[in-house]
Amino acid sequence: MSVSDFKRRVHAALLNLLWRQWTRLGVPGHGAGGQGAYVLDPEALLAFSSRLARYDQRLFDLLIDWLRINGDYINIQRLKASALKSPSVDAAALGAIAAHLSATCGRKWQKLANDLLPAKNAPPTPLFLHLDSPAGDFVRDQDPLALRYGFVRNLYRPPGKTTPFPLNDGASLLLQLRGMFGLSARAETVLILLNHDSCKIQDIADLSGFAWKSIQDALTELSASPLVVSHSGAKRGSRFALKNPGKFRALLDAQSVLFPDWRRVFDALAVLWTTIANPRLTSLSEQTFNSEIKRVFADAIGETFLHAGVSELKYLSPASIAELPAALDRID
Repeated sequence: MSVSDFKRRVHAALLNLLWRQWTRLGVPGHGAGGQGAYVLDPEALLAFSSRLARYDQRLFDLLIDWLRINGDYINIQRLKASALKSPSVDAAALGAIAAHLSATCGRKWQKLANDLLPAKNAPPTPLFLHLDSPAGDFVRDQDPLALRYGFVRNLYRPPGKTTPFPLNDGASLLLQLRGMFGLSARAETVLILLNHDSCKIQDIADLSGFAWKSIQDALTELSASPLVVSHSGAKRGSRFALKNPGKFRALLDAQSVLFPDWRRVFDALAVLWTTIANPRLTSLSEQTFNSEIKRVFADAIGETFLHAGVSELKYLSPASIAELPAALDRID
């Protein structure tokens, strides 16, 4: 298979993965029947979509529409932490999304929109991209909010097709837990404890993306309830667990509570996509391409897939990179 053909297959598989995950959360689409295998991470998904959904205007506009309906359950603090340091994020595109939400949904999104404004005034470029050809910049009715972030696109008009996230799919379990516990770190803390027999504060902080102090505060509050029990240890060494995880799972009525480290999965996929999509590589030999993939794994990805919790990607390596599209298609 040529590098160009492989690039097209990976591109299609990544977009299909985004469609499947957003559809499970309530975006209108196909392919989300039954129960998903994993609980989804809406902030990590939005961050990754800010980059990849630029290849699909319909998906890009529908996810803004979804956020208009469900944005109250998005943790801006957690999203901003990803936006400022994640290789999976297109910060300007995410800023344009936040600006549209700020204009229609109130002040919740305003600070994020302001924080992601580009520092320099550069010539605007098309927001929506094409895989194998230059993006067109002709528009009839230019969107002023997108222009503030350096993008040219037609005026955004909300499709008005999305609904509140579904309560009958475990994919939305984190959003459901936020309905129970609010937008603090408590929802992520409980979800991570559902996935582990016990955890230290730092374990939960690493997996959730929250600061150590935020997790400590959440566990202090939860330990004063019948839900969480702590086992004392050395400083920062106490372990925490759910008292009756089976009963809590039954209360949630979720067939799956598997919560991978989606932030690191999407970061690794973004690094791979940046490498695979590099036009310079399409003219190189397959051997040279494989050498570049080995370098990327050695320098940036390491054992991320092995430990992130997505079984379909667990053993992905430079030697098996040709299997990436098929592996992505199996993630449900």
